Amino acid sequence: MFELSIACKYLIPRWRQLSVSIISIISTLVIALVVWLIVVFFSVKEGLENGWIDKITALTAPVRITPTEKYYHSYYYLSDTISANSNYNNKTISEKLLTPFTDPYDPYQDEELPPNWPAPEVDHTGNVKDLVKLAFSAAASLSGIEGLKVSDFETTIANLHLPRPHTSSDTQTPQFLEYPSFIGSFDADSFAITKTLLPVSPADSHRLLSLKIKDISKLPIAAATETGILMPSTSLGEPVLLPKGFRENGTLLGDQGYLSYYSPTPSSIQEQQIPIIVAGFYDPGIIPMGGKYILAGRDLTGLIRASYGQEENHFSNGINVRFQHINEAPAVKAKLQQALEKAGIAPYWQVETYQEYEFSKAIIQQLQSEKNLFSLISLIIIIVACSNIISMLIILVNDKKLEIGILRSMGASSGSIATIFGICGLVMGGIGSLIGITTAILTLRYVNELVGWISRLQGHDLFNPIFYGSTLPTELSFEALMFVLITTVAVSLAAGIVPAFKASMMRPSAILRAE
Repeated sequence: MFELSIACKYLIPRWRQLSVSIISIISTLVIALVVWLIVVFFSVKEGLENGWIDKITALTAPVRITPTEKYYHSYYYLSDTISANSNYNNKTISEKLLTPFTDPYDPYQDEELPPNWPAPEVDHTGNVKDLVKLAFSAAASLSGIEGLKVSDFETTIANLHLPRPHTSSDTQTPQFLEYPSFIGSFDADSFAITKTLLPVSPADSHRLLSLKIKDISKLPIAAATETGILMPSTSLGEPVLLPKGFRENGTLLGDQGYLSYYSPTPSSIQEQQIPIIVAGFYDPGIIPMGGKYILAGRDLTGLIRASYGQEENHFSNGINVRFQHINEAPAVKAKLQQALEKAGIAPYWQVETYQEYEFSKAIIQQLQSEKNLFSLISLIIIIVACSNIISMLIILVNDKKLEIGILRSMGASSGSIATIFGICGLVMGGIGSLIGITTAILTLRYVNELVGWISRLQGHDLFNPIFYGSTLPTELSFEALMFVLITTVAVSLAAGIVPAFKASMMRPSAILRAE
């Protein structure tokens, strides 16, 4: 293809065309610089966002099924309060899943049903529908979802009391600090939450060795396994996982404290205390309630939550639907809604993805807004960088007037002349992109060393570890790579249209006569 050979000939730097060569090199380097900056920025940003989302879904799940108002006002839920088989107490989803009674009400033993109660939801056989078991069955029956796991969750509120950092839990009169906290049940089979566990620090190791416990196996140290979290029970207290902020404030592995909450009794409301022991620490990411979110056993959360009205906060009890790839969340939600509708229980349940949770919706929307804004800014920067190609090609067209006239007189068409200069713009954009991408890959490989050097130079962390973690992501973003390649090539090609059109409109007779 002679157009390509001519274009390459024009782009090779020559001393006789020093001005054109300098402009060509500068234009290519500017494009390379812009591409490098965009690829590095978007790769690190995407890695951080994915890490934040992983931590959000580790504490929750990519998809959740939660009860609606209709569930809490249904016969299925209310019948427990007047049934001896349910001990006259509302049951949590976990208890509903394990109870042998779909309908605990016994008309021969229990009081008469109130006249304003809703009628029970029955199936085709006339039996009361088990809303919880049907919801679990609908979630577990989804096909084509890799790593699908279904489990219930509970979240409650209590006051956490931990010893002051300068005191020891084995002193005669320990002093405690109080932290109002959310207490959430952790799933031992969760493969996501294991990624958030922090390793045992030297201070924690020293603390464990200093404890006067004969049997070290009694310490409930949290450990990540292939199947989830291992937190052995202990007589020292209920094991809990604390956010990393507690470690940074002086709390150590093995510290003992207690959870306090108020429980109604026949005569008054009394404070209850449950001994706990710190079994480990985890990184909650940027989730708003992460600094106060404590993970504990389901028995502990169920005991505390039984003291509060379950319908007061609908999101405090529900069903977690976990799977391997969180980008499948919208598809899983759609399948779940169809399965619940098929079972005839859709009005009793609300299905939400992690992007719609009340406590994470604002964060996800902000991340998406920032991504769209930065993409627009990047597009503008690429257009500005590639605009140098226009001036370079116009100078090149003026410099090659004689050769254009000779080519036209030898039979080259206007399309061929336009193609030559269009290829020049495309090649410059492509070379600049390749240089920028190669430099970006090398930068990402050593980005943590570079950040560490800049941090030492300025005397403090360049990126706050609380928000960005101890290390930055180093993987190249495929999305950023495709965005840069497509945008740069398209803009470079568009930038060459004006000079190419100008060159194609030149008449060989006028050119040769002028020369």
